[in-house]
Amino acid sequence: MTDDRGTSHRSRAGAGRPADRGFRSLYFGLAAAENEVAKDPERFRRTYFDRWSLAEKVADHERFLILGPKGAGKSAAAAFVSLKWEAQLGEPSIFAKHVDFDELNRTQSPLTSLDHKLVSGEMNSMTDAAWKLFLSVRLLESLLSDPASSISRDPQAIRLLSDLQEAGLASDDYPKVLRRVRERRALIRVPFGEFGRSSSDTETLSPGQVGDAVLRLILQATTPNRHLLAIDGLDKAISENPAYWQTLAALVRVADTLRREASKISQCHIYVMVMCRSDVFRHTQFADAPKIAADGAVHIEWHAEAADPREVLLWEYLARKAEVDADFLLACLPRSVRVGKQGGAVEALRYVLEFTRYTPRDISQLFNTLQEVAGGHQLSGRFVRAAADRFASNHFLSELIAEAVGLLPSRVVASLDGVLGSLPARKFDLNDLEAGINEEGLADVISARELGEYLFLQGAIGNYDQSSGYVQFYHRRDTYKFKRRGSYILHNAVVYALNVPWNTRQLGD
Repeated sequence: MTDDRGTSHRSRAGAGRPADRGFRSLYFGLAAAENEVAKDPERFRRTYFDRWSLAEKVADHERFLILGPKGAGKSAAAAFVSLKWEAQLGEPSIFAKHVDFDELNRTQSPLTSLDHKLVSGEMNSMTDAAWKLFLSVRLLESLLSDPASSISRDPQAIRLLSDLQEAGLASDDYPKVLRRVRERRALIRVPFGEFGRSSSDTETLSPGQVGDAVLRLILQATTPNRHLLAIDGLDKAISENPAYWQTLAALVRVADTLRREASKISQCHIYVMVMCRSDVFRHTQFADAPKIAADGAVHIEWHAEAADPREVLLWEYLARKAEVDADFLLACLPRSVRVGKQGGAVEALRYVLEFTRYTPRDISQLFNTLQEVAGGHQLSGRFVRAAADRFASNHFLSELIAEAVGLLPSRVVASLDGVLGSLPARKFDLNDLEAGINEEGLADVISARELGEYLFLQGAIGNYDQSSGYVQFYHRRDTYKFKRRGSYILHNAVVYALNVPWNTRQLGD
């Protein structure tokens, strides 16, 4: 018995795991790593596709900076590292703290609110000092909660933290800490010499100096356990706010300093991980940025330039998540999908990939949708096409709009689908985008170039060279830049979700 794959059911079932592992029973993960971890941490750890040896590189103080496009799995990387360590050393041995600035923005001062009054090129030392204090205090809190730590019962360390809290210098609201450091009002008494030694001698330090003292304290501390501080939520960064970029540059510099100092100490068990979008990091221009990226960063990338769609690493990621052989997973799909009025055939693997932004989040959600659409039936091109259509409307477009909250003016977010839905065709130019903006009454809040660059970095549109037909999507290679003068192409999922015409006219007509 054969179908539109051209192969028998029996041979396909034998390509990977046994036949009783049907497609409907496979697990493809959730949209958010934190939800996966909360639901089943052991399965998350077991099925994580660690092609970068993250846990080992962080443990050896080799890497601390996790770079990649949105949805690439940066947050998942931090969760995996702590869970892998727990599996190796035991859960009581790992103290992991996750600071998500995206979550904190809802109740505290967002990093994007920082301006030149608080952050400027002339005051880099203060911004660095505030980050040094912020990171060191988080690790001090962690060490004081560790009964095996040499400072857990040290009255000097406990008193120091109490004084910092009273002065507002131990807040998890970074802008507040920066303000206190800039004000230079509070004076903190710090024990003179090494902590843990009985001494009445103290030195009084300003807020700008105390970060070095706290850092010295946590580096001197000994413990058999590991303390990990993960900094996340730095994706909300598409803005023309130089103060924001300078703030993130300071964070990266200080985190790298902490990593290097820790690497000099034998058996030092404090670690920092910073999760940052690739395009965000490129905006944080400072002298040592290239060296830090080369020596301290892991690039979470799923290169999608392969001529053969089977070579895209996302299939390995998905197969690992489903705990099946990649060949078995690929054999579940039909060979082709018929599209368009003429019923032209498109290779199924390429068709599926082109509905995603080549990220784990998108591919997982698309395959979950495919399970819902197909039910227990054998997959066919019709089911794949229907699932892609549903994914485009229910997930891709919703995610695209949700990602814009806090990055674009609220009026633009509310009308984003209207602007994109008004485009005359999948291939368009800046004038078409401007017309959509005008039609939605948004010309007073955003320009076509501003919105175009945002959509490019979010993976909703790509650069299009009309003469060669060459297409550049940011999500396929995150070094691509938005071409401010040129033609563009709408992502397939947006075309389907908003029913934008596939073709209408030649650009420039």
